[in-house]
Amino acid sequence: MFTQLLKFEVFYQVKQRAFPIFAILFLFLGIFVGRQGFAPTEVDYNSVYQVYFHTSLFTLGSVFIIMFFAISAMLRDKQHNMELLIYSSSIQKAYYFWSRFLGTFIFSILAFTPFILGYILGNYFSDLDVERLGDFQLLTYVQPWLYIVVPNLFICSAIIFSVSAITKNSIATYVSAVFVYMLYFICSLFLNSPLLAQSIPASPEAMAFAAIADPFGVAAFFEQTQYWTPFQKNSQLLSFSGLFLWNRLIWIVVGLGILLGTYSLFSFRKITKKVKKAKRSINKNTQLVAYKPLQTTHNFKAQYLAFFSLLKIELTSVFKSLPFIAVLIMWLAIVFSELYSTVISGGEYGVSQYPFTNQLISLIVNPLTLFSLILIIFYSAEIVWKEHSLNFNLIVDAVPTKNSVFFLSKFFAILLLPVILITTGIITCMLFQLSLNYTNFEFNLYASLFYHYGLQLAVFSMIALFVNSLAKSKYLGMGIFGLIVLGSLKSSTIGLEHPLTSLGFMPRVFYTNMNGFYGGLRLFNHLAMYWLSFGLLLVFVSFKIWNRGVVANFSTKLKQFINGYTTIQKVSFSFLILVFIGFGSLIFYNMNIVSDYETTADNLDFKEHYEKKFKRYEDLVRPFPTSRKTEVAIFPEERHYTVTADYILKNGNVKPLSKVFVTERLPLESITIENANLVTYDSIYGIYIFHFKKPLQPNDSVRYNFELKHKLKGYEVDKTIVKNGTYITHRDFEPMLGYSSSLEITNNIEREKRNLPKREKENSTDQHIALEDFNSEKINFETIVSTSINQMALSSGSLVKQWSENNRNYFHYKTKNKVIPMIAYFSAYYKTKKVDYKGISIEQYYDAAHAFNIEDIENSTKQTIDYCEENFGDYAFDHVRIAEIPSHWSFGGFAHPGVISMVEDRLFLADVRNDETFNLVAKRTIHEVAHQYWGHTLSAKPVAGGSIFVEGFAKYTEAVVMEKMYGKAAVYELSENARRRYFSGRSFASDPEPPVYKVLGQGYISYGKALNVMLALRDLIGENQLNQVIKALTDRHRSSSKLEANTIEFLEMIYQETPKESHHLLEDWFKKVITYDLSIEESSYIALENGTYEIIATIKSKRFETLSNGEIIEVGINEPVKLGIFITHPSLVKDDSSVLYYQSKQINKEITEVKFIVNEIPNYIAIDPYGTRSDENLVDNIFRF
Repeated sequence: MFTQLLKFEVFYQVKQRAFPIFAILFLFLGIFVGRQGFAPTEVDYNSVYQVYFHTSLFTLGSVFIIMFFAISAMLRDKQHNMELLIYSSSIQKAYYFWSRFLGTFIFSILAFTPFILGYILGNYFSDLDVERLGDFQLLTYVQPWLYIVVPNLFICSAIIFSVSAITKNSIATYVSAVFVYMLYFICSLFLNSPLLAQSIPASPEAMAFAAIADPFGVAAFFEQTQYWTPFQKNSQLLSFSGLFLWNRLIWIVVGLGILLGTYSLFSFRKITKKVKKAKRSINKNTQLVAYKPLQTTHNFKAQYLAFFSLLKIELTSVFKSLPFIAVLIMWLAIVFSELYSTVISGGEYGVSQYPFTNQLISLIVNPLTLFSLILIIFYSAEIVWKEHSLNFNLIVDAVPTKNSVFFLSKFFAILLLPVILITTGIITCMLFQLSLNYTNFEFNLYASLFYHYGLQLAVFSMIALFVNSLAKSKYLGMGIFGLIVLGSLKSSTIGLEHPLTSLGFMPRVFYTNMNGFYGGLRLFNHLAMYWLSFGLLLVFVSFKIWNRGVVANFSTKLKQFINGYTTIQKVSFSFLILVFIGFGSLIFYNMNIVSDYETTADNLDFKEHYEKKFKRYEDLVRPFPTSRKTEVAIFPEERHYTVTADYILKNGNVKPLSKVFVTERLPLESITIENANLVTYDSIYGIYIFHFKKPLQPNDSVRYNFELKHKLKGYEVDKTIVKNGTYITHRDFEPMLGYSSSLEITNNIEREKRNLPKREKENSTDQHIALEDFNSEKINFETIVSTSINQMALSSGSLVKQWSENNRNYFHYKTKNKVIPMIAYFSAYYKTKKVDYKGISIEQYYDAAHAFNIEDIENSTKQTIDYCEENFGDYAFDHVRIAEIPSHWSFGGFAHPGVISMVEDRLFLADVRNDETFNLVAKRTIHEVAHQYWGHTLSAKPVAGGSIFVEGFAKYTEAVVMEKMYGKAAVYELSENARRRYFSGRSFASDPEPPVYKVLGQGYISYGKALNVMLALRDLIGENQLNQVIKALTDRHRSSSKLEANTIEFLEMIYQETPKESHHLLEDWFKKVITYDLSIEESSYIALENGTYEIIATIKSKRFETLSNGEIIEVGINEPVKLGIFITHPSLVKDDSSVLYYQSKQINKEITEVKFIVNEIPNYIAIDPYGTRSDENLVDNIFRF
């Protein structure tokens, strides 16, 4: 019987039209995804990693396939009135239930599987780079299908089928599918899933928890592959073991449990509605009353009351519905999660933020759009088609109520859906602030949510109403509008980039505490009117074609629209058209005529033609500035600035210089070079070519002058010049001397399409690193910066003079010695705090409302200066200025000569009041102050390896100063963060990983591995010895104007101070790519008679080398590694009282047994607890007794 039922189910489902439609849809989806080439650089498009990633990601969409087959399997008997016949037959419950489930499950798999076939076709039948297509391996596709597709579809089938079987309701089944889809993303937020990960990787503990808890296995996949190099991603299959195995087994068991529970609850009979028992009526003598017709009124008050009555009915039906309740609960859960994870538990290093209103708003706006669109898609159709769904439309349509009342009640019901989400989000944020004793609610910011975000959602609500007015059914309207929303989100990919053609597009308007609203506010206002008028036009059309009675065809609705206009309707329609055309014309004029509008294709064309036309000048010898004098006038209120520059250019090459090639960044008013004639000017590309009257001889100099006025046009946005917090660097305006390779197309596939050669990688041989540099030098700098009368202006150099004139403030700065040419200009309403410390003026410039961390910043600055002067020599300036800039800048801070820019929310608004948490304010202050030594006093040659002296030394200084201030716990946090950053970064590296001494812009090395190597070097030769080497290197270059320090030189000095038997470690750490796998396999202790404790531990040690082709091989180990025994966890150690033993142990084999005697009962033993070795897994380095 079971076999026959299953055969019937198969034959039934295979004949469903939806089956081939879904199969073809996923086939083409696979082809589309496969053709796109979405893969990290250096990773093959058809690698097993990519197949796993895309397959696991798109199985999320399988819930909608399963939904259809579940409804078909469990509800078709009800739909065809066959329930009683089936349930009264000889078919057993078990046979019926399991055959229907297997039909759902099998055909869901069959409908989704073409995605993988399409992915293969998309890879091989496309214009993708053939060098990044590996050989076809069947197992590459079979394994993801077996480990991801089958389990995921089984779990989803179990959930959705169970809902369908228990409720026997199509709406409930639909909601369950949407709920499963959304629930994944909610869980991803709570579990910190890598799919939604931020720039900083999750901790190992969080990753392990997410790997088990993620029902789709995406987190488990990332947990196993998070540190895979591109070589591993191209060549290695996933291992069905560890957390990935447990994830699959646990969720399959959960799926089986759901099915078994459903089977026990499943009623093999028709569900009947409960009917309340009627009260027994008592016969009474009643008198018949003659019928009297009621007098009805149709005045405005009656229609007004009818409108509110209908609106109440519409909203009540929405509020009581299960989907709305589910969405609202999930929305509030997301809001709370976002607020808590950022403000309370903190982001990077677990540091919290002060709950400023704009900070909270920025956390909820992205999920607000998603949840609002989901409500609009579903409920716009439900509200419009409600009476039709209940077969009550003919009765309602016959009542004496105007069309406008019915229409407007539904229109406002749809409009209020996003308003409800915004309002509940605001209330949640305010309650959150109250719980933290914060009462400055800034109601104007909360109100701005309704305008800056609610208005766009209102436009989509209007579009939804229009679509459903035209559609022939509820589900058709829902589907069409869903496709419209998806298309609008992806409009740029189909060429609709212009704001006038990107449906409902309104630019993001940002708000910072320091500067207020920032961004395209003017463009937003105009686009808001443009799209609002468009939406109201659609509402007008919807009203005209509003249907009463049976569903009208399209021709009937067209006639309704054309005919029967009242005077008010004609005026309204004409007015809306005029507004729409007027604002559209205004936007087009400002974007395309006043400004130079550029599409993605235009930008690529510009880069292509720039390279083809001027590439021949790339090897032209270029001069460099040795002196810069500028006059910069900043006008914050008007959002523009002017620059007058007087430079001295030097020919530092050994060859005479006959030409100078200049590329402007901003349009110039004038440009001149002494003793040179302008022979070529290209206004399209901003190119100036000068010929010297006589060739400029080596070491000779000439004057170089230019002027510019930078004023924003049209809707242009420039975050460098704002009303409060202007931050302009020389790179924002200074013309580039020489051909600029940064303007070339970097994507090699795009280059090939345009017949451009592949970009060559920079030479990074030892000879090149040591070669003399002729293209840069330190400069003398002087500037006069002027700004508004109520603002202060800052720049590098000592303040020579300050005065006010013509209602403006002027500041004259001049450097005493030559400095690195990294100059910036600041202007803001600054409050200041200055203190003289050992002859150095520590100056803080900050917003008056952001004084929370001023004392911590000052103390950390003093500690850094003390350590650096004691170990590395005198501080180079007589001041250190720390200036706050707005949070629309994405970095944390930047060190200019004597001046440091710090972003408000990354330093000034971090909440470090809890002494038990990591002090991020101290960390960031130390790092940037250290850059006054590393990058300015010691200036690296701009070649491979140079970032070691800039970021590597700054990270090292940061670690040792933090250790002196807060103990080893701070080093644990810093090294652990560096370790995760390194392994996460190398897994997505765009080029083969270089060794540390050749690092060239790879942040995962200079900010990550470099710290681990420097800490290892400190352990090897001692902190004092290492600091002496660094000081000797610094002193060698301190007074030089050239940028000469290089890693070859540094390593030679390190070799001299390192015992010969350890030279191989320097080779390994700096000149090879070495990683480790260290662990404490087991450990125990025995109490001895003398009151001490003997500890026995087994250490497992492995070491690996990554070759130049990416292959990883195991190599032998023979080196001293720190072994520690602690009372508290190593991450909590603040002083030596918690440390029972901390010494180096020579490790020279894979398994090592060690014994120690300590005086107290140990709680933890750890191998390399403070991250001196690059080890993927730090969890097994620590063993708890």
